Amino acid sequence: MRKTQAELDAEQELLRLRRRRGVILKLVRGNHENQGSRMDDFEIWSMMLKIFTGVGRDQVRTMLQDLQVLGYVDFKSEHDPDTGALQLSEIELTAAGLRFMMSRRGNDDVELM
Repeated sequence: MRKTQAELDAEQELLRLRRRRGVILKLVRGNHENQGSRMDDFEIWSMMLKIFTGVGRDQVRTMLQDLQVLGYVDFKSEHDPDTGALQLSEIELTAAGLRFMMSRRGNDDVELM
């Protein structure tokens, strides 16, 4: 059976999301390998903008939250009391995230390129 355009678009969007999650994990891992300070969502968003055009800061935050739910990263989450804006800081790989990165294989949630 032939897929509809909507199904093809949904598959493309899912692949794009999986790849972006993989890039985030690589950025966090690379920063650790270079013994850098733990990053925050602004730093990751800035790096993602250099790789992908049109990625929003809220999208990066959502992907980080997804990766936390999947058990691959951990971070501190705070709301700015003045603006109410969410800020994610001290982003790091969990033990599961490190094992995942060391496996060098993607899965249904994250594409490692």
